[in-house]
Amino acid sequence: MTNHKHSLWFAPTLLVVAALVTFGVASPISAHATEISLTNEKKIKIRKEQELRLKKQNKLHFRQTKALAEQYKKTAKLIKRQGGDPQPLLDAAAYFEDQSKI
Repeated sequence: MTNHKHSLWFAPTLLVVAALVTFGVASPISAHATEISLTNEKKIKIRKEQELRLKKQNKLHFRQTKALAEQYKKTAKLIKRQGGDPQPLLDAAAYFEDQSKI
């Protein structure tokens, strides 16, 4: 009879130990993943700031983006006359117009 009592306590104890090991191992992994995503966000922010600084230093950048936006608009008109969908080109033109105003 005593063998049966020990075997009944063994299974729940094993489950508790397994849960503790699982959560103990998973928590550092999730903390590390959070840390990686934060560093990636910082890297993206730094790159955007550097890109903006470089755009401001390049005096031709504004003229180039404005000219590119005009070319996209002209191409969109041509595609519309031919029966195509000009919306992607108009979206690109709007993007480059915004870039020329920075």
